[in-house]
Amino acid sequence: MENYCFACGPNNPYGLKLKIDVKPDGESYVEFVPRREYEGYPGIMHGGITSTILDEIMVYACKSYGVDVVTAKIEVRFLKPVPIGKKLIAKGKVVEKKGKAYITEGKIEGEEGNILAKAKATFFPIEI
Repeated sequence: MENYCFACGPNNPYGLKLKIDVKPDGESYVEFVPRREYEGYPGIMHGGITSTILDEIMVYACKSYGVDVVTAKIEVRFLKPVPIGKKLIAKGKVVEKKGKAYITEGKIEGEEGNILAKAKATFFPIEI
């Protein structure tokens, strides 16, 4: 089935269904409200879901270069609890292109603009 990606696929009934905006300059952006299904501790989004969102926002930053990529390495920093049921903003950007590698940064912010989690990652084009 097409469009079944857990993070962005509209056809995955269990997925996040993120509708990510891709900017032409190596950046990406999405606003979303996490549902209780993605809770870890009461009222707090599970760290694995937080990591998934950061990974996906950085993948979409790479898409602005017209390339589909896979994650080679990701480092996530959890700075504050990420709340369930409140509007959040995720942003990603390509900070460097090194050979075939795309070096990226991503972050999740609360409505007030405070950074709740951030990540750095390296991606490579999918070669089948």
